[in-house]
Amino acid sequence: MTTRREAVERWFIRRGVPHVIHEYRATTDVFTRAVPFLALVFAVELFASFGNRFSGWAQFGVFCAGAAIALSAVGAVNRLRGRRLFQLPDRVGAVELAVFVLIPPVLPALFSDNPWSDAAGLALINVGLLVGTYLVVSFGLLPMMAWAGAYSGHQIALIGRLVGRILPLLLLFSAFLFLNAEVWQVAHDITWPYYAVVMGVIVAISLASVVVRVPSELVGLARFESWEQVCELVDGCDSPLGPAEPPVGFAVSEIPALGRLDRLNLGLLMLVAQAVRVVLVGLVIGGFYVAFGLLTVREATIVSWVASESVDPLARFGFLGDELVLTSELLAVSGFIAALSALQFAVSSVTDQTYREHFYDDMAHEAREVLATRALYLAELDSNDAH
Repeated sequence: MTTRREAVERWFIRRGVPHVIHEYRATTDVFTRAVPFLALVFAVELFASFGNRFSGWAQFGVFCAGAAIALSAVGAVNRLRGRRLFQLPDRVGAVELAVFVLIPPVLPALFSDNPWSDAAGLALINVGLLVGTYLVVSFGLLPMMAWAGAYSGHQIALIGRLVGRILPLLLLFSAFLFLNAEVWQVAHDITWPYYAVVMGVIVAISLASVVVRVPSELVGLARFESWEQVCELVDGCDSPLGPAEPPVGFAVSEIPALGRLDRLNLGLLMLVAQAVRVVLVGLVIGGFYVAFGLLTVREATIVSWVASESVDPLARFGFLGDELVLTSELLAVSGFIAALSALQFAVSSVTDQTYREHFYDDMAHEAREVLATRALYLAELDSNDAH
């Protein structure tokens, strides 16, 4: 039977903020959840014993020897920890991680044609897998992406309100760029690798404009005036602690401050939420200019603007008795303007009060619901410890 505490902690994980869980540790909470994946990788790496050095039944014998070495190491660690021979570990410490990193490279070291290079390469791959697994599981990136998908669906439902408020202002900012011949010349001359770098820089600046504000925002979001305010937030979301009642004997001022990793995890959640909205704005603006360009910019105009003898359209199709052309230049220019508009929106959403009221505050409200649930969760833990 799932306890109330377990239900709340699973809710935190589903929301992509596992670091707010009390006494959240890598050994008992992170790597234990990743054990099935790491075990699968470990089993696949047993095939590293195969190579060109042996063939036929000799190769099969080498594989069996490698599997015996690996399974013996796993069994020895389990017996050392007091577990059953091949039990999945309930605690993953330095010994278990060392077995994962070092045992598979032993196989090519013993049986490969290039023992040292193959073993070193496999060990480096395993270290990289451990680091990546820790980041993904520790910060709940997969459930966070699932939450972001649901969140983006909610934002798409509100896309009409979003576009109605921001599109006129963004068009005033960007329309003159679209009808500028120099911009089309740049789009024609730039190569796709450089285009990707430029777009990446613009996206990075957009995200950075949000990141620099998150720490100061979290300080205010984590502060509550009363337990009634906390309970109202908890009752307004899908928290397992609802319907909430103010705890007895635990003042709202006693809520523990957020730790460094807590702030990082919540900040990442807010960044993902804002990134979803920024991407939607960019897609809307980019789609608008692609359609606008198809209807207004003829092929002869593009040839003149890019100072070329001709362009190579990606597609041609008729519309209302005329021919429309879709070119790589149109897509590139629309992409430029979409990225710059998304950058303007990202900056405005955290600095302009009008934008904040419509587009930033509901994202902050999502984080505040998590913080309110955390406050009640910690108060209940304190009450249980007191008894």
